[in-house]
Amino acid sequence: MSDLAPASNADARTDILVERREGVAIVTLNRPRERNPLGLAFPDQMLGVLQQLDDDHDLHAVVLTGAGNVFCAGAELGQVVKPDGIDPELQFRVIRGLHKVVQRIRDLELPVIAAVNGAAVGGGAALAMACDIAVASDKARYFFAFGRLGAAACDMGCSYLLPRIVGSVRARHWLLTGASVEAEAGRAAGLFVDVVPGERLLDAALAIAASIKQATPRRAGAASKLAIARGEDTDLQSCLSYEAYVQNYLFSTDEHKSRLRALMEQRKRK
Repeated sequence: MSDLAPASNADARTDILVERREGVAIVTLNRPRERNPLGLAFPDQMLGVLQQLDDDHDLHAVVLTGAGNVFCAGAELGQVVKPDGIDPELQFRVIRGLHKVVQRIRDLELPVIAAVNGAAVGGGAALAMACDIAVASDKARYFFAFGRLGAAACDMGCSYLLPRIVGSVRARHWLLTGASVEAEAGRAAGLFVDVVPGERLLDAALAIAASIKQATPRRAGAASKLAIARGEDTDLQSCLSYEAYVQNYLFSTDEHKSRLRALMEQRKRK
């Protein structure tokens, strides 16, 4: 069953579309004529979408993609950034909102799969890297353009996310040279788990989502996602303590018991 609707009934422009398909939410940045930029309204819209999805307990995963030929063009030129500058208070609120989106994706109970359908520029690349898994079309690329505009080479968590994915030396190289990283180079570096023709991109992302749904109950998946995130920031002993706490809880759930019982019955029949 497919349910296509705007992210907010009050927003007739449907800048963000949400489609629910067999336990997976497909979230589409829907301003293709403007190359799906991060505009002034984007943070509040996306935060609202993410909250709705986290509250929907029929969902098991999220796929994030862009309409048209571009995933996300980054900050909207002439709106979020202007040659003459913008009001400092507005700038602060927009930047803080974009940072909240990155953090919310990382904290979301559901795994988020980026289906990078084309260029992801600046903050658009950071948005994709904030997702748990990324698959790319053969036309995709990450363009780390911050420095080329006289801004810091890192924004929206790039200084945190990119070194953890590709290593600090390669991250420095890409960010300081304003690199454009094509899909196959991104896969080789660990940015993408797969690169597929554009017409197969959504199916590839949905296949990953289906594998997650089959392999991991939502509650266990959420605990695993949080454990991995903690592992990036804490010492081994803290991770071991958290893992022990989570496992003791999950071992007591009906979901675990039923799956374990089914596995043991299956082995008996062999």
